[in-house]
Order: sequence, then structure tokens, then C-alpha cells
Amino acid sequence: MKWFQLGVGSLLFILFCVSGRMMRTDFPDKDLISPELRILMRSRHIYILFNSLIWLVLGTYYTPDGRPLNLALQRAGTLLLLISSGCLLYGWYAESYEFGHYTDISRWGIYLSLAGVGFHLVGGLIRKANPMNTG
Repeated sequence: MKWFQLGVGSLLFILFCVSGRMMRTDFPDKDLISPELRILMRSRHIYILFNSLIWLVLGTYYTPDGRPLNLALQRAGTLLLLISSGCLLYGWYAESYEFGHYTDISRWGIYLSLAGVGFHLVGGLIRKANPMNTG
């Protein structure tokens, strides 16, 4: 799972770079874009970076836990983070290129990122509280 998380984080970082290049190419004269759309595009772009960094840090520190509850929390957290990545990528594209305005797509991506990190955090805190419990 550690290599999967590092791979997802690396792929998202590459997509962050690609999306930045797309914005630079597709919108070369930024003064012609409304300030609201520019802020929206930039924030959605930064959300992709933020999500990729979560994945990279998680992949660096992840240690699978054999206890059923902690393993379930880790897997649920990873799944939520994966879904959040899709939401944030689609949110950047849809809000920047298709709609040109705010939608709930990126908001749900951020909420799912929070939930995924929360699940990993709770699993880690349980592990720290019960280090000798292997059952």
C-alpha cells in the first residue's frame, strides 16, 4: 500500500504541473480573465498540490497495522483520499474550463481529504495508545 500511496502522490504532483502548464497555455493574458475566475482557477489548482502532498507524506510514513480496527481505518482513509483526489482533479477542470464558476465538486474533495486524513489520524492515535496490543 505504501508504494501505491507514493505512486498516487507522484502522479498527482505531475498532474499539478500539467494543470499549471495548461492554465498558462490556455489563459496567457491573465488580465482578460475576471479576478473571481482567476482566484477560482488558482485555488483549485493548489488543491491538487495539497492533495498530492498528503499522499506523498502518507506514503512515506505509512505502516500497515494488523489489528482489524486500525487496518479498516487505514483502508477507509486511503479510499476517501483516493475519491477526494478524483473530485479535486475534476473540480479543477470543470470549474475552470466547463462552468467557469464555483461548484460543490472541489468542496467535497476537500471534505473527503479531511475525512481520509482523519481516519488515518485516528488509526495512528489508537496504535500509539495501545502499542502492546496486537489483537
